Order: sequence, then C-alpha cells, then structure tokens
Amino acid sequence: MQVHARMKAEAARKNPSPWNWSWRMAGLPFIGGGMAGIGLCSLVFMTLLWTQPPPRGADVQQEIVSSHVRALMSARTMDVLSSDQHTVKPWFNGRIDYAPPVVDPQAQGFPLVGGRLDYVDHRPVAVMIYRYLKHPIDLYVFPEDHGKNDVKSAPSSTPLITQSDDGYSLVQWRQDGMVYWAISDASPVYIKRFAEAIKAGTRQ
Repeated sequence: MQVHARMKAEAARKNPSPWNWSWRMAGLPFIGGGMAGIGLCSLVFMTLLWTQPPPRGADVQQEIVSSHVRALMSARTMDVLSSDQHTVKPWFNGRIDYAPPVVDPQAQGFPLVGGRLDYVDHRPVAVMIYRYLKHPIDLYVFPEDHGKNDVKSAPSSTPLITQSDDGYSLVQWRQDGMVYWAISDASPVYIKRFAEAIKAGTRQ
C-alpha cells in the first residue's frame, strides 16, 4: 500500500492536474498587473520630479542676472545720475509704490553713482548703482511678499547669502521687510563687503 501511494504521489507531481495548472496561470495576470502598476507609478513619480519648477528664489536670481547684463549691454545703465542719496531716493517717488532705502557707503570704497527702475519678479523695482573701482554694482531692493491676504509679518533680517552665476557674484539678504540683491563682476570678497556696508547703513 505504501509503495502504491508513493507511486501515485510521484505521478501527481510529474503530471499536475489541469485544475491546478489553470489556477496557477490565472494568478499571472494579477502578478503582471501589479508589476505594471508599480512601473507606472514610478514613471509618474519621475516625470513629476523632472518637470517640477525650480524654486522661486532661483527664478528671481536668473532675472537679476539677466537684468544686470541687459543694463551693461545697453546705453541705459541708469535713469538718475547722482552721487547724492538725497537726490536718488526722491527720484523714485511716484514711480514705484514703496520707498527704497538709499545708503551711500562711499567711506567704505563703494560710492553711489545713480539709480534706475527695472522689472523683476513681475513688478517694478528700484535699482541703486554703485561702483567698486571700475566695477559697477547693482543693488535691487523691493518689498517682501506678505502672502495671499497681504498680511504683513514682523520685520525680518536674514544673514547674507553669497553665490555666483554666469561669472557674476551675488549677495542676497532680507532686512526690515525688504529684499536685497547685490550683483557685480567684482570678486565675491568685495561684493560681500559692499553688502555688509549697505546692511549696516540701513540700520542707522
């Protein structure tokens, strides 16, 4: 009896019943569908990752660089030519809806030479023009965004953030509700010193 039972079991192993085989085959579509679903999810995730827009700060930085280069390439580097901060500051009255702080750190080697209006981040902005030796320095100043309902937050101050882009040195910071971007082809060491002088001057 044991020999007969063993032979029957061996035959069943070598020749499975059609029912068992069809059941196993019926499970394949579910396995394949699951794998296909995983692959589709991965594809959607990677597509969203690749097409995600860059951070808004990166967009503003690119606009600052483009604006600075356009000004250097054109004859219109400034709208008001003056080394007097009390002449440059009032020139912006009525041209923009805010009063930009204008500092003249001439004692630190960065004399004010004028100002102009430009368009950055979907709005007109004030640009003060300075010099370090023969290097022009553009300082962009505009108010911080305050959210959807224009709910103003407390004045903030952030450390200087230095970076470079397309051969230009940039420094960005926030102070007393204003955003500052300084850009020049001067060495990053000097553009940072310039930013420190402006930051100190606006606190006085």
